[in-house]
Amino acid sequence: MMLYYEFKAALSRGEYAPIYKIGGEDKYWSELAYKDLLALSSELDTEILSDDQPVDDAIFGVGSFPMMSERKIAVVRDRKLKEADVKILSSYLKNPSPTGILILYNCEGSLPGAKEFDFGIVQEGELVPYLTRLAGEMGGSITESAAHKLARYAELSMTRIKNELIKLVPVGEITDDLVESYVEPSYSYRVFDFTDAIAKGSYKGAYDVLSSLARNAYEYSPFFTRLTDYVRLMLHTKLAKGESDADLAKKMGVSPYPLQKAKKAASAYTSRRLLSILMKLYELEEDFKTGNIGVENAMDLAIAYAIEERNG
Repeated sequence: MMLYYEFKAALSRGEYAPIYKIGGEDKYWSELAYKDLLALSSELDTEILSDDQPVDDAIFGVGSFPMMSERKIAVVRDRKLKEADVKILSSYLKNPSPTGILILYNCEGSLPGAKEFDFGIVQEGELVPYLTRLAGEMGGSITESAAHKLARYAELSMTRIKNELIKLVPVGEITDDLVESYVEPSYSYRVFDFTDAIAKGSYKGAYDVLSSLARNAYEYSPFFTRLTDYVRLMLHTKLAKGESDADLAKKMGVSPYPLQKAKKAASAYTSRRLLSILMKLYELEEDFKTGNIGVENAMDLAIAYAIEERNG
């Protein structure tokens, strides 16, 4: 069950916490949760602290009696919690106001006892049904396969997906062809497809991906750099022993989605062959950046070398 659904279910049951800590990698979900909490009170009974206001003001705000609704809400947002802040909030948690809700939105730092929701990237299988419903709520419709394609093109980022839906819904039913025509795949998505094709030994698949790029150094250079980074990630997934995907993703500074894609692509190679490919990419990148060869030639050589290593 998606974390956001768990959050909404608790609210619908009337299970409210005195302090909520809302944040996470995908701002779309955290913003939805934040707005849901604000909707529990009226504007007159809600106080959003400015940057220079102390946390004490939030405690005072939720402690006063609500005027136009059942609850008082105070918001502390976009700041790093100081040690003194944590002490004040921890003390409040020992005897919270029965009619108050204090929201820590997008705040750094830990607060034991707060109800914390850290909204990360939602997996594709859970996301697709949500996209179907969301498209309907926006007055449109989307096929299941198109929802999968849109999710992949946007690397599961709901912030970007929502923006793309705003653009797509007025056009008509959202199909695979419509997504392909209107949505620009991210560089990372192209890298995923590119390395998947190479891992399968498909020259055609690799060059089909490249055909979506203008054949000039401006487009090829950043793509080559992303490719090198991704192959390094593939190697790390191969070498990691006993580490969970979540721990490895955190250590590598990536989200779980590209990590899972890298693991799948890496399965076609041994660690030694991946290291060999990575060293070759470093060499080719240096060659085209110093002008020894053109970037298109470097890409051609990289494709041939990687496929040969797979088949070797």
